[in-house]
Amino acid sequence: MQTMKTATYYLIFIALSVYNCNFLFAQENRVLKNDLNFSMTDKPFFKNQQRIPQPITTNNYDLKYHRFNWVIDPAQRFISGSVTSYFVATQEQLNSIQFQLSASMSADSAVYNGKTLEINHTGNLITIPLNPFVSLGKFDSLTVFYHGIPEQNGSGSFVNYVHNGVPSMWTLSEPYGASDWWPSKNNLNDKIDSIDVFVVMPKGNHAASNGILVSEIPYGDNSTLAHWKHRYPIVSYLVAVAVTNYARYSDYYKIGSDSIEILNYVYPEDSTELRAKTPELLKSMALFEQLFSPYPFKKEKYGHAQTNMSGGMEHQTMTFLGKSSFDFYIMTHELAHQWFGDMITCGSWQDIWLNEGFATYCYALSLEYLYSEVKFKDYLKEMSHYITTKQQGSVFCNDTTNVSRIFSGGLSYYKGAILLNMLRWVLGDNDFFQGIRNYLNDPELKYGFALTQKLKMHFENQSGKDLSEFFEDWFYGTGVPAYNIQIKQQLNLNASTTILQTQYESDVSFFDMILPIKFIGEKKDTTILFNHTFSGQTFEFKPDFKIDSVIFDPEIKILYRKAEIILNQVSSIQDNIEDKILILSNPAKGILNIHVKSGSINYLKIFNLEGKSENVKLVKQENTLLELDIQNLQPGMYILKIGTSEWTETKKFIVIK
Repeated sequence: MQTMKTATYYLIFIALSVYNCNFLFAQENRVLKNDLNFSMTDKPFFKNQQRIPQPITTNNYDLKYHRFNWVIDPAQRFISGSVTSYFVATQEQLNSIQFQLSASMSADSAVYNGKTLEINHTGNLITIPLNPFVSLGKFDSLTVFYHGIPEQNGSGSFVNYVHNGVPSMWTLSEPYGASDWWPSKNNLNDKIDSIDVFVVMPKGNHAASNGILVSEIPYGDNSTLAHWKHRYPIVSYLVAVAVTNYARYSDYYKIGSDSIEILNYVYPEDSTELRAKTPELLKSMALFEQLFSPYPFKKEKYGHAQTNMSGGMEHQTMTFLGKSSFDFYIMTHELAHQWFGDMITCGSWQDIWLNEGFATYCYALSLEYLYSEVKFKDYLKEMSHYITTKQQGSVFCNDTTNVSRIFSGGLSYYKGAILLNMLRWVLGDNDFFQGIRNYLNDPELKYGFALTQKLKMHFENQSGKDLSEFFEDWFYGTGVPAYNIQIKQQLNLNASTTILQTQYESDVSFFDMILPIKFIGEKKDTTILFNHTFSGQTFEFKPDFKIDSVIFDPEIKILYRKAEIILNQVSSIQDNIEDKILILSNPAKGILNIHVKSGSINYLKIFNLEGKSENVKLVKQENTLLELDIQNLQPGMYILKIGTSEWTETKKFIVIK
């Protein structure tokens, strides 16, 4: 039965191809839930299985247009169709053209100048001879016919799924998956100026894709033909299609007397639930238009198509989402990609943070502007904690063969977002946001590709500041700094601070940074900025009060592992590390109270600063609480070392009498 259905749809494809010769050519008009789980929720895990496609030997043409004719039965893991490509030759006497197509697919033939040509399909590369040659600058076209069963790469770039007993299918091609299911120029240097998508599918289904739905009409007795058109430049990995028995509804973002349609294709059984969630996205649309620029594809639409993926994927004008990802967090992140990733696409996977770091920070901005400073700062703290405890590499992606590295949650997403937050701190809000607007409106970048140096250039041109050292440290450099801040104050209130820096798992010799430190005392406070340019640097200052306490980086402006603050020889520690233990009485007098977060203690020692072990007595233990008798310890600083079979942690504490 399965073979018969496949054969039937292949015959429909042949008929459609004949129909297209007369009709489709005439149609052309070219032109957190846990907030820290993007590595699992924004980009589904199975992309780790994608392989880098065999590169095109010679990049000798500029793509202008694709027309896709596909026959898809969501009950079958099979696709047949054709891709018509219009291009301009970029070399003299172009005598062949190449596309990438998985070796598991069958490239049947090509039609060029009315002639049917054989295709050389070697590995994951197809080569089509052109005779006569195409001269430099000439506009020409050809059609490739193909069919096959796309490989299953994990869950795959081409996915079949049954929901509520109904078959469905969907695609996800980032970063390397486009050539798994269609003959593509799968790169980051040539966008397709315009596309048309025609899908024949079993009656009762709807197809979701890029751009605007032009028509959906009966095709024979048991099939439907859908036509989508998209008239903005698009990179190959963002071309997408999904087919099932979708229920459809629209929200509208209103701009004066105009509006942008937010078109939603959802499973019928989830329609009522999801209808209540999608309108929340309108707030983010309004914010991003205000902060950045008008929605980049406003002549068409924005929308969502439901799939069974574990997260979301920002297909241009039509994000694909799993059911659990129809929430403000993921929807806002994917919407931000329409500016950062879709309109302007990273020109190399080494610069993926231009997509993912921006989208992650845009969600943080939505918390700041639409909800509260507290939520914004809490999110920054959570990201900083993740960065400083999990991964210490660079934002620059140094291994584009590893999909997990490209989409590293700690580096491409969170550290990229924190890098932007630090740039905002260094530049100030005016130059930061204007620099982004200049970047988005640069005619050389808009609807094209960008590398990090272009973003840096726009920030420098706007602010007049040289950011070379900043990007060397925070974009290319690995690791993070840690600080030791020694503060002394005299009776006349004159004060000084000496700031030492060490680097944690870093190849950076020193992280230059403007450090904000808040001083508190006598019901007063002041925050002073210290331009820290070398370790051991001393600064003189004079607050008009006696300092009682100190907070390092009170507004969460910078990234650091920990800051040890010594005020008049009394020490405290701020850090971004998840404490396994908490000292509840510090300074301590007589009794040291300790809270242990997890595990059974099998090691406990106290040392003085000379490294000598001190005798103390455990006087009480109740669940996670410990009490140590420290009456025999002399006043001063000590080191507590405590551990389980899984971890060991060290803490400093002060003894007073």
